[in-house]
Amino acid sequence: MSFDVGPAQGASVTHLSPRAAPASPVDEGAFAKVYDLAKVRRGAPEVPMAVWDEVDRAAAIAADLAAAGRTVRFTTSGEGGRVRAELVDSSGNVLRPISLGEVVAIGTTDPPTAA
Repeated sequence: MSFDVGPAQGASVTHLSPRAAPASPVDEGAFAKVYDLAKVRRGAPEVPMAVWDEVDRAAAIAADLAAAGRTVRFTTSGEGGRVRAELVDSSGNVLRPISLGEVVAIGTTDPPTAA
């Protein structure tokens, strides 16, 4: 199994306005608490804005790679195989293997870890 990381479509949340902080509990006699029933029925957890910030950052990095004619391809070898990452050009030719630690560190100034 393999897949290429290309530009993220619809992953950005920059068009959303930040959520207000949850209101503190109110005294007796106040309005009832409002629930998003669709979210509760789906069991969808509340996604912190920091996670959406990371999604936006990853989308920007993928767009920069695509603009340079490159992408990151992830592959696994057989059953229970390890995940490998490769930097490939727009024709699918492997430019070089990438450690998973380096993939995680893309876009940062931190040195790669031994992942």
